[in-house]
Amino acid sequence: MPVTDMGQRFEFLSQAWIDEARQFVSARGCAADFSLCERFADPPPGIDGSWWLRARDGVVEAGPGVLEGADVQVDGDYQAILALAQTVYAAGEDAVARARRELIHRAGTSAFRVAGQVPPAVAPVLGELHDHLAARTIENPNLEHRLNRLGLRRQAEELAELGYTVIERAISEAFADEVRGHVQREVLAHDPFTTNGLIRRHRVFEEIAAHPWVCAVGQSALSQAMILGAMSGTYKEAGPGKIPLHVDSPFVHEPFPEWPHVVTACWALEDWTEAAGPTWVIPRSHLQRRRPRKGDGIDGAVPIEMPKGSVALWRDDVWHWQGDRTAPGARVAIHASYNRVFVRQLEDMRLPQEQLKRNGPAFQALMGMDDPFGRSSFTGHDPQRMANAGRQAFR
Repeated sequence: MPVTDMGQRFEFLSQAWIDEARQFVSARGCAADFSLCERFADPPPGIDGSWWLRARDGVVEAGPGVLEGADVQVDGDYQAILALAQTVYAAGEDAVARARRELIHRAGTSAFRVAGQVPPAVAPVLGELHDHLAARTIENPNLEHRLNRLGLRRQAEELAELGYTVIERAISEAFADEVRGHVQREVLAHDPFTTNGLIRRHRVFEEIAAHPWVCAVGQSALSQAMILGAMSGTYKEAGPGKIPLHVDSPFVHEPFPEWPHVVTACWALEDWTEAAGPTWVIPRSHLQRRRPRKGDGIDGAVPIEMPKGSVALWRDDVWHWQGDRTAPGARVAIHASYNRVFVRQLEDMRLPQEQLKRNGPAFQALMGMDDPFGRSSFTGHDPQRMANAGRQAFR
């Protein structure tokens, strides 16, 4: 699986995407006659939402629209199924199984339906086709459409107005348990309280970083040029909180700008009640455009309570702190920080090629691979990346 060039990436079900599918199958050859039709509801403007592919007598055809009587018929929701279309099968059976399970968790059993059977002689070609396209399929660039179809308009508005928001049950409880185990082991192997660099430690952290709901809401505040700045885990047993009242803008001069530099996504891997020691936040404190000072009160502060598998997002300029834990056991959490494209990453996101190759363009962009920084040469700036960052930063 190659890491694809930006010029070889396509919007899901666009004409260029369909042409790429036809050319790939034509080049590979199809050992049997076969036809496929996929129909996805509520596509973004400019996308048909349906496409078909047919191999007959060695000739491969494909196009937008519906092919009646296709051997295999796939139906579903465009925005929901897009996450699966971006899942690279080469990531492994466990990763693919999680992707399917989490899709059903987020969108229900009607997210996609398959009728018909793929002939054994054709299955290998279609598997290769999926990975070829997954490595080239970008996220839906229409953020407004994406937020609406994912049901996240309220969260985007709360992040702007209150300074924080909660996406409930973003992952299944089974996934939360799996992730919790990995976080706890990684923290305790390196430090009693926290460890950084989780993105390099296990495949599950790649999936957490690129979660489609978190990325959509984060981009509503930071633009679609958003990158991952850091990913840390914490382990906190009962007792007073260890992180006092603060903002996540340590190097920003006051008055802070009206827009955020960073959005943090904090994952609850157990039910967050007040006794669990959740993060506390002062809603709308970001409107003061400064960091808290000695003597500032905490009137109006609220604990971020949410069920297991949920995620809280807050702006870097909102006032918050870690609450006291009175419940037995330990609070185990992930803090993933997302940056505006021009804000330096705290962690080294130059990941090994094998990690990049098992993910699609959306993940690679999060790692900063598409930004122009650090890529100038004697001949000037990287024009393709410079233009791409400019387009994405104003979306």
